[in-house]
Amino acid sequence: MSEEEQREGGHEPEERPEPVAEAEPEGRPEAAGGSEPEGGSEAAGGSEAAERPASENGPPPERETDSETEDERRERWRLARETDDRRRRRNRIAAWCGVGVLLLGGGGWIAKPFVQDRMITSDACDGAVPDGSMDTLRGGAGDAEPRLTEAEAESDDELGRYTCEVVNEEGRQVLSVQGWTRRDDIDRRLIREVTGRGGIPGDALSGGLPGFRSGVSSLALMTACPGRGKDAAGQQRQLLVDVRGALPVKWYQLARTGGAMVNKVSERLGCDTEPLPLPAKGSEKHEPGAVSAARAADTACGALAQGPFRSGDWSFDLRIPKRSGPVSTCLVRPSGGDERGRGHAPVAWLYGVYGQWSRQMMLEAANHSGVPTAEALPRKWLTDDSAGATARCGGRPAGFLLGVDRPDGESDEPQAVSTETLSRGRMRAMLASFAKKESARRGCTDLRLPAAG
Repeated sequence: MSEEEQREGGHEPEERPEPVAEAEPEGRPEAAGGSEPEGGSEAAGGSEAAERPASENGPPPERETDSETEDERRERWRLARETDDRRRRRNRIAAWCGVGVLLLGGGGWIAKPFVQDRMITSDACDGAVPDGSMDTLRGGAGDAEPRLTEAEAESDDELGRYTCEVVNEEGRQVLSVQGWTRRDDIDRRLIREVTGRGGIPGDALSGGLPGFRSGVSSLALMTACPGRGKDAAGQQRQLLVDVRGALPVKWYQLARTGGAMVNKVSERLGCDTEPLPLPAKGSEKHEPGAVSAARAADTACGALAQGPFRSGDWSFDLRIPKRSGPVSTCLVRPSGGDERGRGHAPVAWLYGVYGQWSRQMMLEAANHSGVPTAEALPRKWLTDDSAGATARCGGRPAGFLLGVDRPDGESDEPQAVSTETLSRGRMRAMLASFAKKESARRGCTDLRLPAAG
């Protein structure tokens, strides 16, 4: 019997033994002293000790008065009644808990798909998907109430490969990620990017991310991978990560996820490089905007902001990666948008492409412009609608390309640029300015420019 219980009963703590103070009777206690206690062998032993003859229990205690015995009985009764009340309260709580479990069980059954979505989202691609980004990707998969059903990730350290896939209940891919560090795998993927496209790669990504658009709902990013040593040619290995969403997700809605995936794949494959800074949360809501000629003037794209494109009638997309990404892009287009609110198509563009795949780009671009390529890969050229130059950057080939949209005689598109507006001499100067600035930034050598024509 605790002091607190005794105080509540109006008695001070006594020195006598209290064998049944902790007991919990099975049923309702009897007034004569209660039923057998529940406290197990220890409690029962205490009760027996209290009732043994004095000869078995040591020296006989001093005899208590009748009033003390009655007080003890009343106290025992009070404690037994409180114990019974506590049991009843526990039984009521247990019953309500059971009902709660049943109710929550039904609600849990209803909420299971939502819980599953959250669990898959948090674990997808080794937990790399940024907070909130999966909601955008799920919506792109076309579900009114998206349900994710599976996410798998696998890395092969020996082959330097990483894969991740997230699918929904309709079997559609919500997110697909592939990563490579072997040179042959990277070259094969990048060469496919420009083959059959006139040598025009996808635009570089905004926000300084080292990558480019590889489709409406896909992008590719590249970073250094020094932790895996050098390849057979003695060059430092790189990491290429391909990230794909489901239509109608746009490329810029993938950029934040793409940067996070590069960091995760780099970690998993042991690239030992600094993580990429990610675009700000919420950047996926709007496509990056263009800038004015004044803002473009002091960049590698500054040459485009001169001559016929100096007025406010033109806008510029500047996509120069902060690190040595595979692509740099400068685009100029008429300001404003079309009747649907979309930006106008570019009328002139500059590309810098770095790596073995730049040779394929130059070959495709030269063929598209009618430059002879039967005998050898062209290193430089200048025509009415394109110009090309080459260099070596970090021991790898690099290509620089200028393209212009000319009137084709079949349409009178106002944005097309005539040869009178942009001559070959001006084209060469634009290409030279861009190639020299990029070469200086990247430490490129052996720059070869076309002759003035």
